[in-house]
Amino acid sequence: MDERYVLQVYVGSLSRLYEALSIEASKTTTADEIVECICEKLTLNDGAGFYELAEVMGNQGGQDCKERRIGHHECPVALQLLWPKKSSDKNTGGHTDFKFCLRRKLMGNLWSLSMADSNDSQLIRDYFLRFLYQPRNCEYPDLCQLPDLTEQTLLENLKARFEKGHIYTYVGSILIAVNPFTFYPIYNPKYVQLYQNRRLGDLPPHIFAIADAAYQSMLRKRKNQCIVISGESGSGKTESTNLLLHHLTALSQKGTHGSGVEQTILGAGPVLEAFGNAKTKFNNNSSRFGKFIQVNYKENGAVHGALVQKYLLEKSRIVSQVKNERNYHVFYYLLDGLSNEEKDKLYLTKPSDYFYLNQSKCYTLEGVDERHEFTRLTQSMEMVGFSKQKQFLCFQVLSAVLHLGNVQFSKKSTYHSDETVMVKNPEEVTIISKLLNVKEETLTTALTCKRTKAAKGEMLVINYKLPDAIATRDAMAKCLYGALFDWIVMQVNHALLSKKDPREHKGNSIGVLDIFGFEDFGDHNNFEQFCINYANERLQYYFNQHVFKYEQEEYQREGISWRNIDFNDNTECLKLIEDKPDGLLYLLDDQCNFPCGSNETVLQKFTYHHNSNYLFEVPPCRGSAFTIKHYAGKVKYQIRDFREKNLDLMRPDIVSVLKVSQMAFVRELVCSDPLALFRWQILKAFFKAYFIFSKLRELSKVKRGLTDAYLIKEFSTTNRRRPSGNMSIGGSVNCSSLQLSRTISNDGGHRNLHQTSSSSSTTSNTSESVNECGQPFVGNDMCDQQHHQQQSSNSSASMNGPPGYRITKALLTRQALFATPGPMTHSPQCVHGALMRTASTNFSCPVHGTQAHLCSSEARLLSRANKILIIVL
Repeated sequence: MDERYVLQVYVGSLSRLYEALSIEASKTTTADEIVECICEKLTLNDGAGFYELAEVMGNQGGQDCKERRIGHHECPVALQLLWPKKSSDKNTGGHTDFKFCLRRKLMGNLWSLSMADSNDSQLIRDYFLRFLYQPRNCEYPDLCQLPDLTEQTLLENLKARFEKGHIYTYVGSILIAVNPFTFYPIYNPKYVQLYQNRRLGDLPPHIFAIADAAYQSMLRKRKNQCIVISGESGSGKTESTNLLLHHLTALSQKGTHGSGVEQTILGAGPVLEAFGNAKTKFNNNSSRFGKFIQVNYKENGAVHGALVQKYLLEKSRIVSQVKNERNYHVFYYLLDGLSNEEKDKLYLTKPSDYFYLNQSKCYTLEGVDERHEFTRLTQSMEMVGFSKQKQFLCFQVLSAVLHLGNVQFSKKSTYHSDETVMVKNPEEVTIISKLLNVKEETLTTALTCKRTKAAKGEMLVINYKLPDAIATRDAMAKCLYGALFDWIVMQVNHALLSKKDPREHKGNSIGVLDIFGFEDFGDHNNFEQFCINYANERLQYYFNQHVFKYEQEEYQREGISWRNIDFNDNTECLKLIEDKPDGLLYLLDDQCNFPCGSNETVLQKFTYHHNSNYLFEVPPCRGSAFTIKHYAGKVKYQIRDFREKNLDLMRPDIVSVLKVSQMAFVRELVCSDPLALFRWQILKAFFKAYFIFSKLRELSKVKRGLTDAYLIKEFSTTNRRRPSGNMSIGGSVNCSSLQLSRTISNDGGHRNLHQTSSSSSTTSNTSESVNECGQPFVGNDMCDQQHHQQQSSNSSASMNGPPGYRITKALLTRQALFATPGPMTHSPQCVHGALMRTASTNFSCPVHGTQAHLCSSEARLLSRANKILIIVL
């Protein structure tokens, strides 16, 4: 029985007696059912069809900040379980409150902009007026309008606007957003419609204006658009991404509730957040990966689906963290949210017991309920499509990652010259082998030694020293976690596929890039910060080219009187990092290819080639560090682990151990290309279904006079039975391709299913797959004609005579399309259409005699379809 929950739905002015109603519902109760229940309770005469539910987010002042229509098939209880717990910590976004409200449906594609809307309080109306009529002669909404454009006046203008509650400011077509760490009531439907189809700059600055400009430009120019969100850690990039998606999907609803893309992405938010976010020095919920969300549109502007791509997951955080930082959230959610019984199954205890979690001594976050976050995580995984079994398999891999960190090594002998190691605590390896379902001996061998081929093909076994063994252990942990994260992103993309319209996308798209901001952690900047800041240098270069350089060149070509604006051109910094052959990245790659290379030699190469470059500095103390002058300032990088992290070490022996795991989930994670495997599974299922239905169409055309339709079904010879006597059989045959429910009737002793004439008796020992006359089908046109002539009289007699067997229902299920076919146990030899004979039968074709291979061309085409049988309706 489904667990029941209580929902509170605010009805506002729709009732004089109630402010809100409490409704009991389950996870599967739809919004339409709840609306119908409320309308019945309030005795609304116009019926439930005129009302709908909205999910409303408010701030600490009681103002409704953001609103989203709930589709009639969405489940409000499932949405409520995704709501974060109330918190007043500024690093978690400030105090927010979620609720459900009953709204009257209005005509048009968006909700009303009427200032007399009874759903709005006077406070919201006043705020809307203040927002709409911002002064233009002071606190300039566009910094290009400043009389004196300097860095000082720019910052003062931003500060003055922020103090008045105006967090958005234009710089031409660029929007600057200052994070207030709270929500303002400027994202409700009134603002959504306000910025619909309006030119940029006509209204006060707003993030909805950027979304609308991209949407209208896509429709007008028929070209793909992209919105780039950049900023330092904690500046609100992820929330800005959600607001953009909210407006982009609202604009494309076309009078309906849209395609559910926004809800799918928001529903997957807790999953991506748990696996990809962590506490840093400056942000308790910092995204440690970049993502690109591509929203696809049809030619008429309606949403057709979406795609999520991830970049630069910070895998080094899995194995090490500095002081006051944490590992990824999911580990702490798991240890606090699982029941004791589930912990015992996964061999889990508390965070301080694991090396990968106890290095920074930071286990909790202020104002965060980890148990509640674990509930949000599991609910989000369920909404995206993760079954309970899949969730548990993910948790098994996470547990294995934690136990890998506890594997310790010690020297095999006390001899000073023998540096080889062995596993000090084999009980940890035993636990890991159980969690990953691999052999303990092979896992231990892979962690302590490696195999390599000698010149003559001989296999050499080289025992690891302590640093090599630790590096291999950490590499295995990072590989598992990174592969799991990739797999999760693929599952999210699968949920985002358009289910209503599976046809190929022919329209355009709008991409939203949410990537790391510029980072400077003082004395703790490592290879990750080097890559992140390099990505931001590229974004800054793109900004400079399109905003300053290209624009000014165009003004000069058109002869416009213009005073060039000086800007910080970062071309030289990019050359320092990426130029061939002496760029820092190329020098680093060269050192990684040398067996005797080290981080010290990497720094020596950097210094040798760029000592005279004014953008490159080495500290006077000659420490293991170097400094680069970025566009945003100087950053000092520690050279430690540069070489190892650039290699992203993964021993082939480790991969081979995981690939032979008895758990299919682990093998899927560590395949050579998980994305290619996922795509191949979909492609294989598509071609399988396409081939089956193509054969059905051909058979229908050829045999239309004999039968009405044909169905192809996987069938095992052990499931074939002959009915005898007067009986009726009704049953369901379970298989990976079809679910078949059939009724077999027998009247007067005529067993029409298997034999009704003497001509069928010869097939009783070969195959029970025959037509209604009892005659076997064979596989070419000549066979077809002769069989048809022999069977024409019997066929008509059988079809008009006593009732034979009949198929009551045959349904091709979605699971059938994605089922993994098993090995072929019988090889097809003779086929009429798609009816198969097996190699084990003593079949004699009336035309070809015993040379059955002459009519097996179609059988060879069907050899991958796994024992397919024809059923005649």
